[in-house]
Amino acid sequence: MSRRPSLAWLAALIAGVLPLTVRAQAVTNLGFEAVSSAKGAWRPDGWGVAGEGYEIVIDSAQHVEGRASLRSRRMEHPSAGAATYRFGVATQSYPVALARGRTLRLSGWIRTEAVAEGYAGLWLRVDAVDTMLHLENMSQRGPRGTTAWTRYVVEAPVDSGATAIYFGVLHPGSGTAWFDSLHVEVVGPAMPRRVASVPPFVVPPRPPEDLTRLLTDAEARLPTDSTPPPAVDTAWATWVREHARPIRSLGATDFADLGFLHPLLAGKRIVQLGESGHGVREFNLAKVRLIKYLHEALGYDVIAFESSLFACDRAGRRSGTLTATALMRACTFGVWHTEEVLDLFAYIKETQRTARPLILTGFDTQASSNVGDRERAAFLRSVVAVADSAYARRVYETDSTFRVEGRALAERERVRLVAFYDSLGAWLGAREPALRTAFPDDPSAPALARQVAISMSAFVAQLASGSADAVRVRDRGMADNLDFVLDELHPKRKVIVWAHNFHIQHRGFWRGATGTNSAGPRTMGTYVAERRRHELYTIGLFMYRGSAAMNDRTVYPVSRVMPGSLEAILHRAPWRYAFVDLAGASPGPGTAWMFRRLPAKQWGRTPELIVPRDEYDGLLFIDRTWPPQYR
Repeated sequence: MSRRPSLAWLAALIAGVLPLTVRAQAVTNLGFEAVSSAKGAWRPDGWGVAGEGYEIVIDSAQHVEGRASLRSRRMEHPSAGAATYRFGVATQSYPVALARGRTLRLSGWIRTEAVAEGYAGLWLRVDAVDTMLHLENMSQRGPRGTTAWTRYVVEAPVDSGATAIYFGVLHPGSGTAWFDSLHVEVVGPAMPRRVASVPPFVVPPRPPEDLTRLLTDAEARLPTDSTPPPAVDTAWATWVREHARPIRSLGATDFADLGFLHPLLAGKRIVQLGESGHGVREFNLAKVRLIKYLHEALGYDVIAFESSLFACDRAGRRSGTLTATALMRACTFGVWHTEEVLDLFAYIKETQRTARPLILTGFDTQASSNVGDRERAAFLRSVVAVADSAYARRVYETDSTFRVEGRALAERERVRLVAFYDSLGAWLGAREPALRTAFPDDPSAPALARQVAISMSAFVAQLASGSADAVRVRDRGMADNLDFVLDELHPKRKVIVWAHNFHIQHRGFWRGATGTNSAGPRTMGTYVAERRRHELYTIGLFMYRGSAAMNDRTVYPVSRVMPGSLEAILHRAPWRYAFVDLAGASPGPGTAWMFRRLPAKQWGRTPELIVPRDEYDGLLFIDRTWPPQYR
C-alpha cells in the first residue's frame, strides 16, 4: 500500500493539530504587516505559525497591498524523500459567537513558485465539542506550479452549536508560496441548528478485571475485531505480532511478566514514562505498576512528577506524616488526583518504613499545589534570613505577591520579576556553602532555594510569553530542573520520570541530519536526550480505542485510528496490553515503520507526525481505555 497520505488527509491532519496552540482572540494582522523578530526571522504578530521542514517568514519584497506578505518555503534536503510528510501553515481563531448560525467567508491572495507537488491554499475549520463539523482546505483547487497573485475564497457554514472556528493559510507542497491581504466576513442568512441532534457521548461500562493476578495467554490475547482493522504493511504487522511482549496485568504485585525490562534498562539511570493523555485509567495503572517494579527489582529510588519541583520535594520530605491523599494533593496537578495514582502515593508512604524508601520529587516550573505555593515564600525567606534578614523580608513580600497576582503580567512586571528571581538565584548561589552549615538536617535546602529562584524566573517568563514560546520556556526550565534533581538533589540515585509524551519525546528530528530546527518549539525531552542519551530509556504510552478525559475531566471517545498509523501498527500485537522495544531493533522490512514519519495521536484524538525510533526507546500500548476514577 502507499506510504504517502492524500493531500486532503494531510490538510485535515494539520487542521487537527493547530488548535492546541492558538488562543481565541479577535482576528488581527490579516495583511501580515505587524511583525516581530524571533531567532533572526520575522514572524507575523497574532498568528500561530508551524512548519515542519518549512521556512515561514515575512517577505517585504512580495506583496499585494501594504508592505509585506507571508512566505512559506519548503527547505529541500537530500534526506527528504517522497515518503516524508511536510507542511507549512499559519492559523488564527475566529470569535465563534460572531458567526454562529451563519456562513464564514475567508478570502485572500496567493502567489506560488515551483510548487511541483502539493499546493497552497486557504483553510477554514468549524468545530463542536469533540466533533469537527466542517473543513475546507482547497486540497482539490489550490494553486500549483508557478502562478501570479490570484484571489481565492473559501466558505464554511457555522452551525449554531459550533464551539470553535480556526482559519489560516496552508502550504503542504514543494516550492514557495506567498499569502497576503486576507479578509474574513460573516455572510448569508441564519441557518438551522443541526449539531443538537448529535447524542452526547456516554462511556460504556468497563468489564470486570482481576488486577491482582497475571492474565493467562487466553485472557491477555485480543479478541478478534468485528470489523477489519486499519490497513498496515504486512511485514510490519508480522514483526509486531512476533516481537511485542505481553503485559499480563495492570495491577499485580507478581512482576514475572516484566522481567524482559531488566536487560533493556541495563546501565540506564533515567526511565521516562509518558502518556499520550493525562486522563486515562489504564495509563495510570500501568505506570504505577511499572514504578513499583522498577523500585523493587531494578533499584530506581526516585519518582519525579511533571509537577512543581518545590511542592513535590517538600511534600516528599513529609511522606511519613501525611496521608496518601494529602501527599498526592500536596505534590501533583489535579489531573492525577485519581484512585489509580493514589495507590502509588500509598506505596510511597509504605516504603518510608523500609531500608530503601521511594523518594518523591518533581521538576515542573509551574505551581501544581496550593499548599506548595503558600509554602514557597516562607521557605525562601527562611534560607535567605540566615545571611540577611532585611533581604529575606523583601523576598517574602515579592514572592507572596507574585503568588496572588502573578497570573496576568504586564511587560514591566515581567521584567521586574525576572530580574528579581535571577538576582535571588545568583545571591543564593554565591552564598550556598555558608548557608548549608545552617541546615544540618536539610543540607540541600540552600541549593533547592537557588533552583526554585531559577525555576520561578522561567515560570514568570512562561506566563508572559505567547503559546509556542511559553512551551519552549517551560520545557527548557523543566529540563534544567530535572538536571538539578539528577546532579544535585539525588546525584547517586536512579530516577523515574512521570510526564506527558509531548514533554519526554526526544524529537530526534530537531537536531536531525538536516540540521534544521523547524519542528516547533523545543520540549524537555530534546534537552534530556541531548544531555543524557546514553543513560536514558524513554517509554511512550499510546491507546487504540475506548475513552479518556481531558484535563478539565471532560470525557471523550478515542477517535478512529488511521491506516498505517502508529496505533494501527501496534494494534497488530495480539495482546490487550503490549510492549515493543524500539532501541534494540535494527532496520529491516518488518521494522521500517520505526524509522519513518508516521501519524500518531496525542490524547487519543489529535494527530501528530513522528519518527517512532527518534522519539522513544520503547512503547507501551493499551488496546482499550477508560477515564480515571477521580478523587
